[in-house]
Amino acid sequence: MKNLKKLQSMLLLSATLFLVAACSLVDLDEPGPTAPVDAPDGIPATAATFMSELAGDNSRVWKALTFELEGLSGFQLCRLDDTFTFFADGTYRYDGGEVLCGGADDQRIKTGIWELDFDNRQLIFDRGTSIAYVSTVAGLENNRIQLTGEVDIFGQLMDIEGIYETDAN
Repeated sequence: MKNLKKLQSMLLLSATLFLVAACSLVDLDEPGPTAPVDAPDGIPATAATFMSELAGDNSRVWKALTFELEGLSGFQLCRLDDTFTFFADGTYRYDGGEVLCGGADDQRIKTGIWELDFDNRQLIFDRGTSIAYVSTVAGLENNRIQLTGEVDIFGQLMDIEGIYETDAN
């Protein structure tokens, strides 16, 4: 019986190690070097201008420049291949890139709906669903957007901040 439990434990451990090695997820506690990135300061004057800068006439792709998690120095390298596409019809596409971080970043492509709360400088993702999320827009100008928010990591709310850039004119 003792040998059976050892065998089961070893098989479970082996299967876990195989799954972890097979996934392209990285640990959240592995920040990369900090590089200076100018954050946008301003916010468009009207909701219509804000929407136009965010999603363009049809869509606009935003690539991560920085992503910081409270308590970790430097930015998260696994986020630097992430992109957001905001569509003018109120939908979005999130691509976690080749290197996923784990946690909420456990699948490469996510889609949903977004809306703007211009008065409170917030983007609301997937309102009314189990994955609803609110992000505050700290700045949007010069083809850069800075988003802040909170994320629950193992029952602890932690601040997050990301700066994204689009090459749209």
